[in-house]
Amino acid sequence: MNKVRQKEIMTALQIAATYIGTVVGAGFASGQEVLQFFTRYGSYAVLGIGLTTLLFFVFGLYAMSLGPMHGAPTFSDVSESVMSKGTSRLISGMLLILLFGITIAMMAGSGALLSEQFHWSFGMSAIFTGVVTALTLALGMRGMMSVNSVIVPFLVVFVVVLFLYVWWTNHGAIMQLAIPSSVPILSPWKLLFSAFTYAGLNVGLSFTVLVPLGHVASRRKVLISGALLGAVGLGLLLFLLHLLLVKMYPDGLQYEVPMGHLALSLPPMLRYSFVIILWAEIFSTLLGNVYGIASELSRNAKHSYFRWVIVVLSAALLVCQVGFARIVSIAYPIFGYVGLFILMMILLSERRLIRL
Repeated sequence: MNKVRQKEIMTALQIAATYIGTVVGAGFASGQEVLQFFTRYGSYAVLGIGLTTLLFFVFGLYAMSLGPMHGAPTFSDVSESVMSKGTSRLISGMLLILLFGITIAMMAGSGALLSEQFHWSFGMSAIFTGVVTALTLALGMRGMMSVNSVIVPFLVVFVVVLFLYVWWTNHGAIMQLAIPSSVPILSPWKLLFSAFTYAGLNVGLSFTVLVPLGHVASRRKVLISGALLGAVGLGLLLFLLHLLLVKMYPDGLQYEVPMGHLALSLPPMLRYSFVIILWAEIFSTLLGNVYGIASELSRNAKHSYFRWVIVVLSAALLVCQVGFARIVSIAYPIFGYVGLFILMMILLSERRLIRL
């Protein structure tokens, strides 16, 4: 295998890892999103996960293709090329507010997680996460891709190990739960909407990372491979988490962090590994959000990209003191639908089809 081919394979893997790391956040890792969007649909859940995986590929490739197709380095440049100036500014402003809100939530989540598990103060926990985020983002897109190239494989391996452990301790019976009789079968049409909503929300919230990410690939084939690997990785994680959560349905609905409740029954090594992985997922989402905000703001403002990184993290540290649970319960439903609205506006404004 020549060096060019090796470099293309590595680039595709990094694109896939960055895609997965940007989409996977605290809601994904906690199991709450999987429970609400898929597991509660009973026998249709696996079909919904399959459809969502396909949509992750189509929507993700679409988002990554917009930058190279329009010669645009940022999401704002793309929106200005397909929308009127006023609409573009409105969409870009909504997205920045949305990303900052989620940044606050991730900062609060990391503070709550580390303070609860390691008995640090909330403020010290949040500051620690903020400092690590700033140091990583000093390297820009390259730093984010490098970190995700480490975090995402560990995440996949951990979920697979956790699944095998639960499968082994249940004598293989967990596979029989893929279509559980205890879960009420809801309308397949609702699941169809759920799959589109879930994929649309997550890709919509990732536009500020996925658009510049499209410029990393030297050839379109590399970009397609990265989007496909990322979508398959996300689908695999959804499927394994679904099988784990079925075991505790419907009791899991009463927990804010269903996977955390499941982790309580694990050996100490797996339990602490879960905490570290959960923090790493929060961290990877934080990286994507702060990078997106800073790169967008530095485009039209006199401050440099890294100065905006510091400003955004400092502001998030101040506001996150209101607490993780309050932020999630009040703001997340609004965030989700705004993200879907942004994706639909881009889809409706962009008239040229992306050729696979």
